[in-house]
Amino acid sequence: MRDKTRKFLGFLGLIEDEYGDYASGVPTRPFAEPEYDREPEWTPAPAPAPRPYAAPAPPRPTPPRTSSISVLDNAGQAPRVRPMPSPRPATTAAPQQVDREPAIFEPISFNESSRVTDLLRDGRAVVLNVSHLEPAAARRTVDFSAGSAHALWAKIDRLAPGVYLIIPRGTYVSAEARDRLHLSNFRSFDVS
Repeated sequence: MRDKTRKFLGFLGLIEDEYGDYASGVPTRPFAEPEYDREPEWTPAPAPAPRPYAAPAPPRPTPPRTSSISVLDNAGQAPRVRPMPSPRPATTAAPQQVDREPAIFEPISFNESSRVTDLLRDGRAVVLNVSHLEPAAARRTVDFSAGSAHALWAKIDRLAPGVYLIIPRGTYVSAEARDRLHLSNFRSFDVS
């Protein structure tokens, strides 16, 4: 048993092997060892042949357009009118900034979180007040609202601890509306 333990410790490199214990006539390995001393000869790769310079082709002339329609004339048929493709890609107009009062939303539980998404889809800014919820439900509600805001290209601003303003794309909340929100403690716009 002691011999097996010693061989195992030698295998792990924890003690030095005593090579005198092995029989000299028995090969240590059943296969032939490759010759590592001999390095292969290195030959450089052939250099690529230089390519002759080719001048760029001149641009093709484009025929001028006279109208936005073309007339197709087939033999024996009445001419047809076909719309021509526009030379410029169609551009979309920038969304107009709409100033609207934000909706104040104070959920009672996480199950009401989809209401934020509905308000954002309608283009309405939302004040999300989760300060009165339990921390786990508040975190889930804010995460859900942040995902909805990201999907709808909305912007999120933190107004106070537990109070967030979510502004959809194309909507603008004025500085006066933000001031009224702060004065009302994010409950309603009626300042008494």
